[in-house]
Amino acid sequence: MKEKQAAGSIVLTSIIITLAVSGIGLVFNMINPNGITLVNSSSPPLVEIAEAKQDKVREGSSGDVPAAEEIEVITLLEAKAFFERGEGFFVDARSEYKYYELHISGALSLSASKFDSRYEDFSDVIAKDALLIIYCHSITCPYSDIVARKLRGLGYTNIKVFAGGWVEWLQARYPVQGFKVDS
Repeated sequence: MKEKQAAGSIVLTSIIITLAVSGIGLVFNMINPNGITLVNSSSPPLVEIAEAKQDKVREGSSGDVPAAEEIEVITLLEAKAFFERGEGFFVDARSEYKYYELHISGALSLSASKFDSRYEDFSDVIAKDALLIIYCHSITCPYSDIVARKLRGLGYTNIKVFAGGWVEWLQARYPVQGFKVDS
């Protein structure tokens, strides 16, 4: 009888530990900007959102942002052209860890997750009319759009979002810098 109680107690303890560890893992994944997507989001990628908003403006519909405040989405080739001409500032909206690991050469870090605490330093050196090219991980990453909208709301007037982001830039083997060590 005592053996059955001990076995039942071990099983119950194992279940509780498994559930607790799973819960902690899920919470960490949710708050981590680079967490794994567990549920396929039904929201369209940033390019589709931008195109839909541009269509509404063309049709005369009043979307949630007036036409004068639309943020232009640019392609890899457009981003590379700005880079080669030395025009504007590339702004990395990914986590600071990812930025320090590797980023587009010369880019500044203004992560979506630390925006409020880092904005003052950013605004001290970047003029409100400067060309800003915001990027994050890839076309499905929302951070570049978040940072672009926050900057627009704070008075920055010349913002472009490089939708393909870090993945596209890296795949094209364009210039990067950081502290990533190859193994």
